[in-house]
Amino acid sequence: MVPCSQSPFERLAYTRPILDSIAFYVAVDPFLGPPSNLVSLLLTSRTVHEHLCVKNNSHLYSEIFRFKFDVAALERRLSPTWTSAPCLANELRHRCVALKYIRQGRVSGPPDRDALWRAYLMMLENDGRNEQHLCQWANLPQWALSAVALRCLPLRDYDDLPPDPEGTSLALWLLWMTKRVRNEGLSPCSMVFSSVFPLLVRGYQYPSVLAPDTHFYLPLCEEHDTMSAGFSGPTTLVSSVHYYTHQLQLAVPPLNPAALLNYLVRREARQDNAPLHPQVTDLPATRQEAVARGIPGPALTQEDVAEFHYHTRTHFFDNPRSHGGRSLSETLDVEWFRLVSCHDLWEVERPLRSIVYSLGTMAGNWCGRMIIPDTFAHINATVDYRIEPSSVQMVQERMSCRFEEHHCLRFSEPLVAPPCPSGLGGEDVLNAWLPRNTRIRRKVNGLQIFDPNTGKDTWYETYCPDRAQPYSTAACQRLLNESGMGLYRQSLSASTSDDDDEYEDYVEESLSGVLDIIITGETSEKQGEAWGYYSYIGRVRRWDGLVVLLRIPEDKPAYDSSGCYIFRGYVHGQSLVGRWRDTVTGMDRIGFEGPFVLCRQDDEGGA
Repeated sequence: MVPCSQSPFERLAYTRPILDSIAFYVAVDPFLGPPSNLVSLLLTSRTVHEHLCVKNNSHLYSEIFRFKFDVAALERRLSPTWTSAPCLANELRHRCVALKYIRQGRVSGPPDRDALWRAYLMMLENDGRNEQHLCQWANLPQWALSAVALRCLPLRDYDDLPPDPEGTSLALWLLWMTKRVRNEGLSPCSMVFSSVFPLLVRGYQYPSVLAPDTHFYLPLCEEHDTMSAGFSGPTTLVSSVHYYTHQLQLAVPPLNPAALLNYLVRREARQDNAPLHPQVTDLPATRQEAVARGIPGPALTQEDVAEFHYHTRTHFFDNPRSHGGRSLSETLDVEWFRLVSCHDLWEVERPLRSIVYSLGTMAGNWCGRMIIPDTFAHINATVDYRIEPSSVQMVQERMSCRFEEHHCLRFSEPLVAPPCPSGLGGEDVLNAWLPRNTRIRRKVNGLQIFDPNTGKDTWYETYCPDRAQPYSTAACQRLLNESGMGLYRQSLSASTSDDDDEYEDYVEESLSGVLDIIITGETSEKQGEAWGYYSYIGRVRRWDGLVVLLRIPEDKPAYDSSGCYIFRGYVHGQSLVGRWRDTVTGMDRIGFEGPFVLCRQDDEGGA
């Protein structure tokens, strides 16, 4: 019964669709920012407030959330228990608090934590709307820049991590995901250089991987295994975040890749208008001239240096090439699942386990650069932490390769990763987790590999992502006969525990019969004549999608490991980002190492 003492407007509270519709349109206009205009409506009367408050009308606020923010990624990655009206209404409140905090422009260390996480997770869910709120209304790029400066520039004691490693990593990733370098001024650009260069020089002190690269087989067995990190760098931190009314455990994104990406895109932007070094004129102008002058290869020409200087570029975060017909948030699904499912090395049953590496990711032409420190300066800096990183000179070298993927399918037996020879525990990462003295024979549809440790041959099918049938006809037919073949498929289901208010969500994963992935590659003739001929072989860690590649100079005998380097990293979008190191120094010591990035190319021109 409607009380007669109420005004006609208050009586609308008893005809829910009308008052809810009024409140909705008041809340979403303007689109950007929190629904501030709703406050005046809530103050109209006690009756209206009681009807429209979050406690009594979570459905209204969930609809406001759906209108203002992106929800496709959330619905794709998680079960409906995360997208209920109370969950979305609660998240709306937290996001409004974070957006207002960021918009104020103040950075203050630990108090930034919730805003940093909220913004980062919003960017992982972004299909356009989230970024509008963060960048256009809250001015996130400038705030992230200030957050990086606060955490990196005051460092004086280089023996320690930044004072807030979690916040530093999140701030660097947000800067990478939102800052438009093309329009950046000289002062902010210089500040970024000053902030991230020490992180690159001493990258062995900071997280690059989610789990030590000395371990190929994960999760670890709690009864027998102990974690063996060696000098692969510290593992990333683990954090807990309030996320759609749930407490979400997830890994902090590794710091090193974000530092490198922020550094390189700015360095390359400066190169666009910078002349080549005067000594370049001493080189032959073209390859034809080098041959005519009898200069033996590999040898650089002016043409090679100019191509590297002006045309070899790191992909930006918003590079449309990385979408491949998918939404932006779909390209970030791997990033999201990697963080939420790869934070506990001993956890066997990972509820949110899903795709952490998409089949065919590495197949194709790749081009990029490795940053090489001065050898003696690097060695001195590793033993004397009083040496400032700015004193370590670093040069860049072009990298290019055409990679192929080879898959061990369910009817074959994958190679056994040998133990680490130094006795540290784990597997032999310095040989890319492959048995030493392995014999590989390339055949029409794959690789026949002999493992000297087991005395057995095994077969890896070459994967061709551009074909309707990515494997040989025989392999495809066999997969079809054995319960069907398909690429990774993801489905979600929620199971309820004894407490009706608790839910455990599981991501079910079908692996299409792939048990192991080996990557091979080689430098093209064009780039080999300039930068040297190399072959590559490596493996993908199934637990988190970590790619490890062994690069071998083609003029080296098999027993000589000098000049060989290991490259370890994750694929972010269309870029493989990580760190390289020599293979002569054991994993019990800091090796000769530095950062690298390889970016997928559209054609063979860049390879």
